[in-house]
Amino acid sequence: MSTESRLQATVEHLIDRVTTLESERTAAGLMHRYAALLDAPVPENLALLFTDDGALVTRRGTFRGRDEVAAFFREARGTDSSEKRHFVCQPDIRSTATNLVQLDCYFGYTARATRESGLGWGTYSAVIRTDAGDALFESLAIDVHVGTDLSSGWPSGH
Repeated sequence: MSTESRLQATVEHLIDRVTTLESERTAAGLMHRYAALLDAPVPENLALLFTDDGALVTRRGTFRGRDEVAAFFREARGTDSSEKRHFVCQPDIRSTATNLVQLDCYFGYTARATRESGLGWGTYSAVIRTDAGDALFESLAIDVHVGTDLSSGWPSGH
């Protein structure tokens, strides 16, 4: 292999690595935008973070497409109007294909309502499509491990 060929291969490899890193960084930014939007939830804005046929998977079921995703967040807000703050822990991010990223992370949240405060945590598992510096969820699975009020707490044995 000539010096020129090796140099070309090295440049192509570096371009691929930079493209992958940019895609993964964009995916991490989507997860943080999602958490911020959950703090002042507007269902239609949350749904815009999904691809047209994106899926939201929760213990309540799978919601496909932006209309169903928005309806899920509308209903969730109707059953729990507490003010929340969401925190996303350092995500595990890996590119699985060109413009496709798998992101898994833990999350935590605090909540307050008129007469009680709460906290909870769980995991997110997302497949994120990245393109031209933007990112959207193809799928987002939410698994809430604990959601409790501070009076009940998190006693052992439960």
